[in-house]
Amino acid sequence: MFNKKFVFPMLALFTAAGLSGCSSSGPGTGSEHFRTLAQESVDQAEYLPGDFPIPVGAGITFTDGELVGGKKSSMLIFETEESMDALGSTYKEYVKAKELDRGTQIVDSNNLIINGKVQGDYSYSIIGSSLDTKPGGAEVIVTWIEN
Repeated sequence: MFNKKFVFPMLALFTAAGLSGCSSSGPGTGSEHFRTLAQESVDQAEYLPGDFPIPVGAGITFTDGELVGGKKSSMLIFETEESMDALGSTYKEYVKAKELDRGTQIVDSNNLIINGKVQGDYSYSIIGSSLDTKPGGAEVIVTWIEN
């Protein structure tokens, strides 16, 4: 069972770490491979942006949105067959198009880390890794935390 009291602080700590890096990713992906979170009609994702891209056919395994002490936080976890290059390219483009403050942007064939902090507003992280249990699959964890 998922212990969100442990996961949220750990992801917040990781997001705040402010690692820096860059990577080149493969060619851009077509929008036909992704839908928006709003199109997925996901419960408990109320504090994530509705236009956040989710791969078509992704299996959403966990969502949670909380309002604690007047601050919003949300987490989304999904599994997908989409490649890390395609995920990395899509999420880098999303961050750029939304003019989000960019911190870490690391993408390789097995991992994805994209995060940033908008001073006085929120922190976000998109972390993905290949699944050993499902060759060709990946798990992605998205957090959005109001500062």
